[in-house]
Amino acid sequence: MIHLKEFLKTLKGTDFKEEELKVFYRSIKKSIILQHFGKRSLPELFKLEDKCQWPILQKIDDPGLPIYKDADRALLNRFIKSIKEEKALREEKDKTDKYKYWSGLRSIIEERLELFKDIFDFCEKDIKGCETVAERYRRMRERKIENRKKLWKFGIGAGATALAGAAAIWYLSKKEKK
Repeated sequence: MIHLKEFLKTLKGTDFKEEELKVFYRSIKKSIILQHFGKRSLPELFKLEDKCQWPILQKIDDPGLPIYKDADRALLNRFIKSIKEEKALREEKDKTDKYKYWSGLRSIIEERLELFKDIFDFCEKDIKGCETVAERYRRMRERKIENRKKLWKFGIGAGATALAGAAAIWYLSKKEKK
C-alpha cells in the first residue's frame, strides 16, 4: 500500500490542506475494512464517504489535473467516471426514490473501493490485514451485543423479582386486613 508520505507527495501543490489529505488517506483504509465487515457497516461507510472522502473527490474529477500525469488511463477513466456518477446521483437525490438512491450510492462506493485498492496499490498482505481487523471488529461488536442481552435479561429478571415481591407484600397486607 502506498504510504502516507508518498500520498502527500503525490498531491503536493494542490489546494488541499495536509490534514484534509491525511483524513482522506486514513478513511480509504477504514472504508475497505468496513467493506469486509458487511452490510451492518453500511451506515458507517456512507457517513465516512460523505464526511471524509466526498469533499476531496468532488474536487479531483478533472483528468487533466497534474496529479494524474503518470496515471494509468483506463484506471483513471473508471475513477473519474465513478465520481461523475456520484455527482449526478447526489444532484438527483431529492427526485430519486430513497431505495434507489442508497443502493446506487452503495454500488458506486463499492466500485470505487475496488478502484482505491488498485490506486493505493493494495497487495494481498494489505487486504488480509483489513480482513483481520474487520474480523476483530465483528467479534468485538458481537460480544458487545451479547453483553447487552445479558444485562437486559438480568434487568428483566431483577424487575420481575421486584414486581413479585411487591405483589406478595400487597397480598399479605390485604390478607392481614381481613
